[in-house]
Amino acid sequence: MATHLEQELSELMRYLLQMTDLVIDAIEKSIIALKELDVNLAKEVIENDNQLDKLEILIDNECTKILVTKQPAAADLRLILAILKSNTDLERIGDLASNISKEVLDLKDKGLLKPLIDIPRMSEIDIKMIKLSLEAIIERNAQLAKNAIQMDLEVDNLNIQVNRELFTFMLEKPSTIAQAFPLITVARTLERIGDHGTNIAEKAIYYIEGEDIRHK
Repeated sequence: MATHLEQELSELMRYLLQMTDLVIDAIEKSIIALKELDVNLAKEVIENDNQLDKLEILIDNECTKILVTKQPAAADLRLILAILKSNTDLERIGDLASNISKEVLDLKDKGLLKPLIDIPRMSEIDIKMIKLSLEAIIERNAQLAKNAIQMDLEVDNLNIQVNRELFTFMLEKPSTIAQAFPLITVARTLERIGDHGTNIAEKAIYYIEGEDIRHK
């Protein structure tokens, strides 16, 4: 029979997965809103950020309660610390998805400069990184987390590619600046989401292998 600590850790993971689902939904909807310049969908993402904020506080409180009352050790302690820190990264990813939606509001009357290809690709990789990192924690599979970390380079390269293309547009035709800058901001935001995905993957490896690989 599962111990009380195991039950609490299971409930904690359920909250973290709920947080993950909300974050992925926010990323997906923000990119759809951008591609279609759907102002209502963009506003929905911004408004739903409150749910993430409340869930972040709930998870933080539950982690603190377990740390204080159960005094877990070894792998259980590493799991709680990984959840606690991943929770912060997920909340920040939610904020970044809201920021993308705010760029949609800025672009609604300007229109898109060109059909979007690389930016949606960046969001897809970001989402895959987040999913892999959470799967790594659930399955205690460090290789999944390492795969997620390797994918961040592709996000970085796409960000450089988007910037190069958009700056070329602006140099050749300065009238496109108002349309190009929001997209540059979105690409940079997606690059930052990739960084947070990397952070979560690093926390997964710490939980599984007991090694802190940050800055290595």
